[in-house]
Amino acid sequence: MAVKNAASSKIILKVENGLGADGKVRLAQRTFQHINPELSDDDAYTIGTALGNLQSRTVDSVARTDSASLIAG
Repeated sequence: MAVKNAASSKIILKVENGLGADGKVRLAQRTFQHINPELSDDDAYTIGTALGNLQSRTVDSVARTDSASLIAG
């Protein structure tokens, strides 16, 4: 049976970054790593929203990415 090892999480904010040549809004990504993987999704969203409020650009979305290595258990 496989077991998770070295789990980690990060919060990703997508922020508006001006207009492209076609007139559409371009997005930039802000990544905040080393987030506790035990954090609930609600808490991760709350933290992402708080970090978004510190940005000078308008936040388009908040995302969370979890990853882990798998080892034989």
